[in-house]
Amino acid sequence: MESYVLEAVNRFGLISAGDRITVALSGGADSMALLNALISLRERLDITVDAAHLNHGIRGAEADRDMEFVTDYCNSRGIELFCERVDVPAFARENSLSTELAARKLRYEFLEGVARGKVATAHTASDNLETVLFNLTRGASLDGLCGIPPKRDIFIRPLLLCTRGQIEEYCEKKAIPFVTDSTNLSDEYTRNKIRHSVVPVLKEINPAAERAVLKTCGLLREDKELLSRSAEELLFANLTDNGCLLLTELRLLDAALAKRVIKAFIEKCAGGVSLETVHIEAVYNIALSCGRTSLPLNLSAVSENKMLYIIDECENAQKQPEYVVQISETANNFFENGQKVNNLLLKNLLDCDKIIGKLVCRTRQSGDSVRLKNRGCTKLLTRIYSEERIPVHLRDSLPVIADDKGVVWIYGVGVAHRCAVCGKTARIFKIDVFEKGENVK
Repeated sequence: MESYVLEAVNRFGLISAGDRITVALSGGADSMALLNALISLRERLDITVDAAHLNHGIRGAEADRDMEFVTDYCNSRGIELFCERVDVPAFARENSLSTELAARKLRYEFLEGVARGKVATAHTASDNLETVLFNLTRGASLDGLCGIPPKRDIFIRPLLLCTRGQIEEYCEKKAIPFVTDSTNLSDEYTRNKIRHSVVPVLKEINPAAERAVLKTCGLLREDKELLSRSAEELLFANLTDNGCLLLTELRLLDAALAKRVIKAFIEKCAGGVSLETVHIEAVYNIALSCGRTSLPLNLSAVSENKMLYIIDECENAQKQPEYVVQISETANNFFENGQKVNNLLLKNLLDCDKIIGKLVCRTRQSGDSVRLKNRGCTKLLTRIYSEERIPVHLRDSLPVIADDKGVVWIYGVGVAHRCAVCGKTARIFKIDVFEKGENVK
C-alpha cells in the first residue's frame, strides 16, 4: 500500500520536502492506515506528521470511544494530536443545514484551524467510485463526475490510488488497530447502499472497477481544467470596472463554456456560495436575454442592458434609498430674453396649467406608462427604466409624480410630454429631490 501512497504523492504533487502533514484521524481503518503509512514514509519524504480528531457529537458513547481510542493511540506513539468536540446537530438546526453538510463544514473548519501545513484526508479509490456513482444518480455535471480531487487548497488525498481492500490488508499485516463506525454498516444512508449493493455488482463485471473509474476521472479532470482555464480568461476579459459581466461575447459562446464563465463569475462575486446545476441553468437562461433569478445566500442574479451582475437582497433592502420630494409653484421666468434653459432643469419642471386634477408623489405602480418629452411614443415605466439602465433593485424606490390622468414625472428621467414647459408657460411647478438625511431646503 505504501508504494501506492508514494505513487499518488509523485503523480499529483501532493507533498514537498519539509512539509508538515496533519492527518484527519477518525480512528477508522482508512485514516489509521494513512497515519501509519505517512509515519513509515516520513524520513523518505522529509515530512513532519501530526493528527487531528473531531468528535461530531452525533453518535454518543461510540463517538466518545473513538476520541478516546485515537487519543490513547497517539499518546502511546508520541504523535501530536489536536482534538476537539462540537455539537453538529445543534449547529445544523441553527443554520438550517442537513446533519451531513453541517458535519462537513465544521470538520473542514476545524482541520483548517489546527493545521500548520497540509491536511491529509483518508479518501480512497473506493470512496472515489462511490462518490462518482452517487453524483451520477443525482444528475451531476462534468465537475461531479471528476470524482474526488487529489488535492484542493491545503487538503491532500495520499490514499486515492488505494482500494479499501488494500487498506484492510495493510492494517492486518501491520497489526494496526482501528475502530468501526456503526453508521457505515447501515443501509439508511445512500452511500452505504451504493457500497453494499451496487459496487459488488460492478466488481463482478470488472474486479478493478475502482482503478477504471480513477482513470476516467483523470481524463475528465483534464477536460475540466482546460474548460476552466478558458472560462477564467473569458471572465476577466469581460469584467467591467464595477464588477459586472458583459454579455455580448458570452451570448456567442457554446453553452458549455458560457455556463462555466457564469459559474466562475458568481463564485468570484460571492465566495462561499454553493451552486447547483439548476442555479447555473437559471442564470444562463436570463443571460441570453434579460431577467432576474434567485441564488443561495439571499443573492440574486440580474441580467439587463447586456450586463450580468449579482446583488445581495438583504444588503439592498437595508441600503434602499429614501427620497424627499419638494414641489414649489413659481412664475415662469426661465425663458426671459430668449435664454436657453438647461435640459437638466427642464426635466424637473411641470406646466401648472396642464396638470389634470391633483398631483400625487408615489413610487411606480403596475401598468404605469408615459410619453416623455420629445419622445415619439408612450412606454411602460418598466421599459423606460431598462432603457435608462436604472438598476433593478432601485426601481421600486424611485419617486414618481402623477396627476389624475397618469404619470407626469419620473425621478432622474424627465417629464411627460403633455406637461412639459415652454416659453408660453405662465406658471411652473419646480421639483426638487433629496435623499433622506441630506439637508433639505
